[in-house]
Amino acid sequence: MKYTKRIAAICMGLVFVISLAGCGKKKVEDAANVVYEFGDDSITYGEYFIYGKTIEEDYQKTYGSGVWNLEMKTDAGTQTVKDVTIDDIINNINRVKVLAHQAQEMNISLSDSEKAEIENLAETFYSGLTERDLKNTEITKDLVKKVMEENAVAKKVYSQKIAEYDFEISEEEARMTTFYDLVFECYSLDKDGTVKEFSDEKKATQLEKANEALSSLAQDENVTYQDIVDKYKLKYSNSYTMAKAELIEEYGESVADKILAMSDGEVSTVIQTQYGYHIFKMIKSNDEELTKKNKEEIIAQKQKEYFSGVYEEWLKDYDSKFDKTKDVNMDLANKFPFAEQKS
Repeated sequence: MKYTKRIAAICMGLVFVISLAGCGKKKVEDAANVVYEFGDDSITYGEYFIYGKTIEEDYQKTYGSGVWNLEMKTDAGTQTVKDVTIDDIINNINRVKVLAHQAQEMNISLSDSEKAEIENLAETFYSGLTERDLKNTEITKDLVKKVMEENAVAKKVYSQKIAEYDFEISEEEARMTTFYDLVFECYSLDKDGTVKEFSDEKKATQLEKANEALSSLAQDENVTYQDIVDKYKLKYSNSYTMAKAELIEEYGESVADKILAMSDGEVSTVIQTQYGYHIFKMIKSNDEELTKKNKEEIIAQKQKEYFSGVYEEWLKDYDSKFDKTKDVNMDLANKFPFAEQKS
């Protein structure tokens, strides 16, 4: 489960690894070396190869050559990692084309030093290609350089556009709180995961235990939370770090407010939630380092959501009719992963 989730996370996060879509009016089957056409661009197999090569090498280095046949759940249903990655390569190419085109209107270009750096990177990439790669793709140094320059320009367009989006995030929204949750649960789980709620009598017993534990903690400073867990055989007690939104989702707004109002080291009264009876101890009401990180993540997510809307408008202007299922030469696209292809 964790393995496939990790694969999915990487697949969906390839936006600028080396790089969202138009045009159901092309006949790509007439061009032997064209994977598809997008706007005024003909995406050749060589260009497609350049985008896919680094992805292929990174995946196989991390997960092995068998990664491509792994199945994963997506919005489109069950797909293999190979199918999802091909979609990502095509989406990345289209995205870069749209952003690079937009650079002209935004007066964005590359400096001489940036071009020189790309020249070196292109040389390194090209020299790393095998004779088979060159034979199968007809890649040139100029094509590698062109792809890298378009990606560099696209990144600058993205950076400049999201910098225009100004919004405020309060410290309370970003605040990360670490606390211990001592749970006297009022439910059990069957082997099949079915939740069974305790009887009223058993719930009353759990409440008695919780009050007894709270009294022990108050009267004897040597009693630890682990002592309570061991004594009452509690299954779900642990420490957690959450933002306010997560606290509300987990415990409900009223309980979340009570937790957030606690000071460092403070122990709550017995509090009832849908899970049972809780005793909370505040460990760190505001973890500054994690709060800063969370704020950055919230900003990044808001920027992503904002730019997604901007991009969709740009995409409509560039090529609004593109349909992968109709416009892509899948015989060429399915040559990925390239290591599996024969000369």
